Amino acid sequence: MTNHKAMVYGLVLGTTALGLSSCTTLEPDREADLLKEQTPERFANASGSAAMQTRWWKAFDSAQLDRLMDEAFAGNLSLEQAFARMEQAAATARKSGAAGKFQLDAQASSSSKHFAYADADHTTTPASTLGLYASYEVDLWGRLKSAERASLAAFEATKFDLQTAGMSLSAALATSYFSWQAQSEALRIYESQLESNRNKLAALERRYQSGQSTSLAVLQQRQQVAASEARIPPALAQMQETENAIAVLIGKIPGTDLRLEPEPLPSPPPQPAAGLPVNLLENRPDLQAARLSLESADWNVGAARAARLPTLSLSGSVYTTDEKIENLFDDWVSNLAASLVAPLLDGGSRKAEVDRTLAVSRERIATYRLAVLEAIQETEDALSSERHQADYVEAIAKQYEAAKNSEAESIRRYQRGILPFLDTLTAIVAREALEITHVQAKADLLGDRIQLYRALGGDWTFMLEENK
Repeated sequence: MTNHKAMVYGLVLGTTALGLSSCTTLEPDREADLLKEQTPERFANASGSAAMQTRWWKAFDSAQLDRLMDEAFAGNLSLEQAFARMEQAAATARKSGAAGKFQLDAQASSSSKHFAYADADHTTTPASTLGLYASYEVDLWGRLKSAERASLAAFEATKFDLQTAGMSLSAALATSYFSWQAQSEALRIYESQLESNRNKLAALERRYQSGQSTSLAVLQQRQQVAASEARIPPALAQMQETENAIAVLIGKIPGTDLRLEPEPLPSPPPQPAAGLPVNLLENRPDLQAARLSLESADWNVGAARAARLPTLSLSGSVYTTDEKIENLFDDWVSNLAASLVAPLLDGGSRKAEVDRTLAVSRERIATYRLAVLEAIQETEDALSSERHQADYVEAIAKQYEAAKNSEAESIRRYQRGILPFLDTLTAIVAREALEITHVQAKADLLGDRIQLYRALGGDWTFMLEENK
């Protein structure tokens, strides 16, 4: 063996042994466990006892809503973006993993030489060359491993991002759907009120002609009819806007006929059990994504630190002509070379990269902790809002019944000449306003329940199966 070959072997064996025996992977710092210290033992607001279902919208027993959900999960463009980002992250992870594997490139070339002799014919001699180039970086300090794990964690985070998109989509669609139903019911009430006010106007005009009413009462009722007419165009516009929003959510062009039919607003189904605040760390896909983003940042810190240490690369190349193609793989090891490169002066570039990744990691820690606090806040807000909104709906219902009785009594007294028409009109206006308020209060109560479902998260892994 030549001295050159012996020196190559010695460098390869020595540095490889150094990497295997005296070095360990630079593990990332772990701080996510501290989050448990900022989660309370229990929620301040009480919850129900029903089991939490991921497809919670089915509890409303609306075939129309179920159909819209199916269309949304199949056609929503935000979900399509999230799935594409997941595929990008998967490709990046595969690419990162390939950096630590054996690399082999082939090169081929063809040429010809032309010879001319004074006393002979011209001749052309073809020549072909085939070569192989191999390279491999020995991961002495775990730089490649850390980079690969960072990419894998980022990929896993995009899986939860997709589930988060599905969770948010279902809440947005259900909220819009029940808003449309509430607007539809309000429109029906406005039309009914308009018809009722027109009938009252006709009756007043007859009483005025017979001398039993005043011109002021007729004018006041005409104003009430005009007010009823004015409520209908904005209600129609609002319904169209909500329908357009639903169309976008399910991936269709605004203005498309969604085949929506009015349905009575349902009562909220039994309230689910909120469990413990710490359960949100596992049940909320957005928190899972934030945790994995933090993990990815930590691994990038390890990769940046390892990049400041020497790197060992093995490379080899061999070329042969077409006459000796069978010798291409002969004496391969003799062409193997090893290089140990240690960074000396880089202007502080690698140190700056370590500082940058550390700052990113601190940012991700704060992002994760904030996300946990916001998840707890969303759950507490939803529980509190639903409880108080339910009391409000009940109070409005009682007030509405009282307003109907007051209106009926004021009409009777006006007809007997005991009260002026203005008092009757005031009772009519109050009852009409409460009728709409009651509908909106019921819609808001459904919205609070939807926000509770979203806040609690659930198992959204079916999103991964449906997007394979």
